Amino acid sequence: MREWWLYKKQPEPDTDVPVMAIIILYVATIAFCLLIRAFTWPEKEHVTAIFLVPSFFLPACLLSVFVFLGFMMRDADIHYAETRKFVAQEREINLKAHARQNMAIVAWSAITPLAEPALNMLKLEVEFPLAPKTPVKIQLEEMFDQTRNEQVFARLLAPMEEKLKGYHYRNIETFVWVRGSDDSCVEELRRSLERLGVEDTRIRKIEYSADCPDYELIGKLVSISNDYIVNRLIIIVDLHEEGCESKCMENASAFLLTNHYSRVEGEKPVYLYQPMSGVTDVEEKMPIYLEVGSVKTPKTLWYTGLSRTEKYPLMQALDQKGLAADRLDVDASLGEKSAGYRWLTLALAADAVKYAQGEQLVATSEKNKFGITALSSQRTTIPSNLTWGNWQNPVLPAFMAGLFFIFSILFYYITFSEGNSHPSIWTLLAYVIVPLIVFISIGVSILILKSNAAYRDMRC
Repeated sequence: MREWWLYKKQPEPDTDVPVMAIIILYVATIAFCLLIRAFTWPEKEHVTAIFLVPSFFLPACLLSVFVFLGFMMRDADIHYAETRKFVAQEREINLKAHARQNMAIVAWSAITPLAEPALNMLKLEVEFPLAPKTPVKIQLEEMFDQTRNEQVFARLLAPMEEKLKGYHYRNIETFVWVRGSDDSCVEELRRSLERLGVEDTRIRKIEYSADCPDYELIGKLVSISNDYIVNRLIIIVDLHEEGCESKCMENASAFLLTNHYSRVEGEKPVYLYQPMSGVTDVEEKMPIYLEVGSVKTPKTLWYTGLSRTEKYPLMQALDQKGLAADRLDVDASLGEKSAGYRWLTLALAADAVKYAQGEQLVATSEKNKFGITALSSQRTTIPSNLTWGNWQNPVLPAFMAGLFFIFSILFYYITFSEGNSHPSIWTLLAYVIVPLIVFISIGVSILILKSNAAYRDMRC
């Protein structure tokens, strides 16, 4: 599972240039050199252009070498700061891309003792009865040719029959959990699918779980959906054991998930986003989850099983962002928390999306492991990869320092060479090539060192 964290905001680099100080330095240096040259110029000799070489051009070029070396060190610090900002932004974009991965819920179904619980909890129709007034038993008939599990499977999968038998979704892998059952429920499920007319060849594999899964299962599905087509049926059946009473409301849910969604005309898509699961510090992680924005403006939060140390930091993070003003406590409405509620809540939130109630958040917790996911009828844009910017780096000023060093050598030779002697072509090439190689190598070395230092310091 990818860790949900971001770097702190990185400081902006200092890009100020002391222009006035540099101008004063140039003026003072050249004025001093002109003054010295004027006092040392022979009295009877006419002033020629050679007067300016040691008094103006040579000191200006030598000073420029040191100025650009200063710029090189300044730009090295800018490159270091900008590289740190790049690493932080790259992390943010990568996490956004991760958070915004999704799968479509092609079809879903839920069974409870209540009629249309999502509509009622959203107060779109009649007022919803709060626990303990809510009935807790799903009414099942005594049938000779079907077990209790088979009855539930039949009722649960009947609304999804068209999708399961349709052309678009093949090689469906199935994940099933039934409270208090064992792997014999796999055969019961196969018989139920057979009665619905779903060919056995369409169901590639049925996997039974002894424990009710959490949203980490969704995360695994979303992750592998990047590599190949995934069609996955998740079935959760949470019934009381026969002869036992419970304050938990019986429920069953089923979801057909795919990363290869074929939209039918008039059908409202529901996208399920990468969950953040297994979190032990909601106060720290929740603002990051909201920052990366799998959905932008969730309208309703559905939650179940949250402790006080999870619920209140969650609410605080939502309040600070002004999101999900409507919060629905499933446990308060349905009765004592049950393992299947996390999936029933997901089905209720999917109903809310279908009923045009905007983007939804679903939060759950089990054994102090917090999980949250989002649903929407729209896909959130996945940001493009970050590219290097055009910020300043030490190579250009190093090149300029090398160039002015070459001019300095040239003017020095003109000033102090004896007679009309001329350097050889190889000497001239050495005067030009060697300084450029040396200074550019220094600039590139500093660039590499600063880049490595930025990446290393960000990892600390």
